[in-house]
Amino acid sequence: MQLEACAKEDGLKMTDLVFKLFEQAGDDINRSSVLRAYCVRWLRNKLAQMRLTSSDADLQVILSACDVPCVVITSEKKLVAHNHAFAEKVLSSIVPPDQWDQAQSFVRFSLSKPIKQIFDAVLASKVGYVEAHVAFSKDQGVVPMVGRFCLLNRRAVDASPLLCFLMPEKRRR
Repeated sequence: MQLEACAKEDGLKMTDLVFKLFEQAGDDINRSSVLRAYCVRWLRNKLAQMRLTSSDADLQVILSACDVPCVVITSEKKLVAHNHAFAEKVLSSIVPPDQWDQAQSFVRFSLSKPIKQIFDAVLASKVGYVEAHVAFSKDQGVVPMVGRFCLLNRRAVDASPLLCFLMPEKRRR
């Protein structure tokens, strides 16, 4: 069953995932539709990740060539890749270096705008990017940043992740 696979890979019990989805959806819902829609979104996210890893250009090499902190974020608001500058300048202020590889399981990030609004704004943008405030946090530690978001692949709009270049809030111009 696909829902079991989704829960397992996300490190959740299936019942916890189901209750979480129903709680987010509200009271007046078609529960089976909520579960089917979640599975479709989850599979699209996996497909986007596979496209990233099977790309001719090695995304990790591209990211590591940039000395500005960068992350790749999917439409489901999942961090799928980051560069060493992100680890050194952002993660290091809230997580010890020996935990960087597991950071996505306990470091949270929030955006000043809904992810869909950022995607739509990037598509409508004449310059090809938009800015939004981003915060990375763990427990009481918070690192506020300004992210400059652009589509990783403009030809595959619905599955294309966002590439986000991060700047400290005070350096923004």
